[in-house]
Amino acid sequence: MSASTVCPVCGTTNPSSNAFCVNCGTRLGAAGVTAPGALAAGAPPAVPPPVAPYAGGYPYYAPPFPRRATFSDMLSGMFDVYTKNFLPFFVVYLALGAATGVLSAVLSFAIFGTVFVGGGFGGVPPTSFPTVNFGLILLDAIATFVVSAILTSIVTGAMTEYAIRRYRGEPMAVEQALRRGLARFPSILGANILLGLILFGLVTIPLLLIAVALLAGLSGGTGTIALLCGGLILFVVLGVLAIFLYVSLVLYAPAIMMENASAVGGLSRSWRMTRGHRWSLLGSILIVSILGGVISAAISVPLGFAASAGGPIVSAFVSVVSSAVVSALVGSWIVILVAVAYELMVRRPTPYFGAAPPYLAGPGIAPPPGAAQTGPPPPSGPPPGP
Repeated sequence: MSASTVCPVCGTTNPSSNAFCVNCGTRLGAAGVTAPGALAAGAPPAVPPPVAPYAGGYPYYAPPFPRRATFSDMLSGMFDVYTKNFLPFFVVYLALGAATGVLSAVLSFAIFGTVFVGGGFGGVPPTSFPTVNFGLILLDAIATFVVSAILTSIVTGAMTEYAIRRYRGEPMAVEQALRRGLARFPSILGANILLGLILFGLVTIPLLLIAVALLAGLSGGTGTIALLCGGLILFVVLGVLAIFLYVSLVLYAPAIMMENASAVGGLSRSWRMTRGHRWSLLGSILIVSILGGVISAAISVPLGFAASAGGPIVSAFVSVVSSAVVSALVGSWIVILVAVAYELMVRRPTPYFGAAPPYLAGPGIAPPPGAAQTGPPPPSGPPPGP
């Protein structure tokens, strides 16, 4: 039987080839060689102390792992930010919904107020045919669209930055966020208009071909079937392209607010960020849109039936209330989702498989029990003389 070395600290018997104790890690270079089972003379056996070979400073990530830009992390992050900051989002989007609803009601009254001509003129009896002032209608529609677009751009920019900072755990007041949104709304509005024009053009072109085919069929023109089929195929192809572009460019608002990018710069930044994440982003947008649509229908349809029983004033009031409530409950979902997706994509944590995690310096610790034991390297030459 080969000789063994007894640890002078814990009394554990180690093979003679070990340089460190397998139990407590004490260096065994100065220990003597004793027989197996023998104890150090003059000292009682010591109770082995509790060993924690992997101390709290172990140099790798501690759980929980950082989130990634996945489908589940986008949705969970969005609902986490929404539930923890429900009141600010509810109040801001309630005000936005009420403002846009009032603008729509004013437009409706402006239109219906110019539809019918009153009494006759010069003995001519009042006409029974409605007369529409298209110029006034167009002017009201443009004014409503511009005001709504400006308000929406301000709120979108403000609550995008608010959502990102709240997701990071940083403090931010709603008033501060609205000031930031007011300062950056021209870029948000410009990017929104550019993206809207692109998507509108992709959807409108095939619809025009389909309309031309239908008109040609009604007038007895030839080639109606071919033109109609071509319009339908083009509608599907360009519709898929429109969805792809929307998903690829939807992160323009976070890029503009957090990186002070321009309208075009925000769109191009979104294109680069979404590479490799478009399927996850598309899935999360679809889920949020479907849930928002269900909640919107559950609120708007009953209120619509209730409004139909009253007059124009009641109908307009119910419409404003419905728009405000729906906006307050689900109007912020896409904004929060886009903000969370941006934050997850910007972080890009180091992968756990395929690349080593970063080494973090920690306190010195003893080798674990059973680890390979090696002694000090032999001297390469005689010790230096005096």
